[in-house]
Amino acid sequence: MRRNFKNEIYMVELVLKNEIKQEKMDALLHFFRVWDIDIEIKKKPNANKPDNDFSLSAGIWKDYDIDATKLRKQAWKIPE
Repeated sequence: MRRNFKNEIYMVELVLKNEIKQEKMDALLHFFRVWDIDIEIKKKPNANKPDNDFSLSAGIWKDYDIDATKLRKQAWKIPE
């Protein structure tokens, strides 16, 4: 908790937006402990990582004779 100029107490939330190495995380935690700062650690999944849902749809086409090259030719209307 911190006090602003009006002596009101408020919480500060610190968000690390990038993945950091464990040694850097340890250094940050050490800093907070040395300065007697009480912290709470919450881990969330990285929202910037893309989902691999597209690959899940590949199973839909497993029973069909589909060739990527043939599809490209059809898409660009290239004669075989």
